[in-house]
Amino acid sequence: MDTLDTMLKIISIDAVPDLKDKVFVDAKDISSELIEEFGIMPLYVKIIYYDKSTNGIIRETLSSEDKVEIFDISLNPNDKLYNINYFDKGLYRVSSIVLSETEKMKIFFQLSTTKIIDSPYLDKILTSLLIANPIILILLLFIVNILINTTLQPVKKVVQDVHSISSNNLANRINTQKIPTEIEELVKTFNQLLENLEESFHRISSFSSDASHELKTPLTVMRGEIEVALRQERTSEEYKDILEDVLSETVRVQEIIEQLFLLTKKDTEELKANYKEVYLDEILTDSVSLIEKFAMKKSVSVKITKIIPITIFANETLLKICIDNLLRNAISYSKEAGEVYVSVNENSIQYLLEIKDNGSGIAQKDLPFIFDRFYRADKARSRQKGGTGLGLAIVKMILDLHNYDIAVESVLNEGTKVIIKIQK
Repeated sequence: MDTLDTMLKIISIDAVPDLKDKVFVDAKDISSELIEEFGIMPLYVKIIYYDKSTNGIIRETLSSEDKVEIFDISLNPNDKLYNINYFDKGLYRVSSIVLSETEKMKIFFQLSTTKIIDSPYLDKILTSLLIANPIILILLLFIVNILINTTLQPVKKVVQDVHSISSNNLANRINTQKIPTEIEELVKTFNQLLENLEESFHRISSFSSDASHELKTPLTVMRGEIEVALRQERTSEEYKDILEDVLSETVRVQEIIEQLFLLTKKDTEELKANYKEVYLDEILTDSVSLIEKFAMKKSVSVKITKIIPITIFANETLLKICIDNLLRNAISYSKEAGEVYVSVNENSIQYLLEIKDNGSGIAQKDLPFIFDRFYRADKARSRQKGGTGLGLAIVKMILDLHNYDIAVESVLNEGTKVIIKIQK
């Protein structure tokens, strides 16, 4: 029924030019033209000219006088232009539409045809649709496929890039150019994940390499001492000396392992937790007091030249480790009867913690590398002093966690000055 109603409306609209061109139109003429044009049989037409001022019919014309009863339908004078109504009259379907309206008159155009029609025009349209629909569908599928491939191409490229990344090339990143905005944030998040993985992977690799390198020497010494001891019978005094050497190397291995594990915790919440307000002047005073025995063994004096009360937000335990390592380094590399000077000062933007010695100093070529793990400017002398090569690496790690800066000034054979800069 919807198809038939649509056809009646199309035919009615097609008659608009004929009604506008003439004052009065004969329904028979219109009917003949529409039958010829649309090929619909039967097709009956009734045209009503309605006077708006008198609310009466001026004239009406019917294409077939014997079909008067078909158009026995109610006429609504309030219908708007192109407003169409449909009626059932037995075997017929009737439409009524206002096709023209002036200040004084309305023209009602009514059509009627059987509910089951045989129309070459409709058959032609149906045939065209049957042929065109598959073609249109195929064309649409082709276009949709192109659009989908075009849209998903960047996604496919991202997937390929992800598959190409392995532990051997963690430095690679997904290119964010020409990436749809819908997945841009996802790609950036994935790149950040890769960056974190790369850093962790390098830290683990560095830990393994550094540990094996540094542990090899004391383990070799212990093995050599034990092998020598087992070659022949020895006195209890000789065994005691060998055991003391082995114990010394064992303590050294333990220190290396403990410091390595501390370095591997660089990004954990365990180290970043427990930040609170602490008194830097008190921490420094305590550290100097605790280091005095060690300094006395080295015949070195530690003097606080200036100190001011300072409150900062920090991890107290880590800060003590940092200051203790710097003091031990200054004492270890000071000359006999040398002096280490400690002070806390400030300027307009920073607090300055300074540790200065008059020891052996560091060559300028070595300064850029002193915070690297296991780096020693003078390897032989460093081992004699019992260093692990990790103290300054730990210092730098702790200061980085606190976002503090460190500066080192040194002159070979004259001494070294270390300045920790804390933003106010």
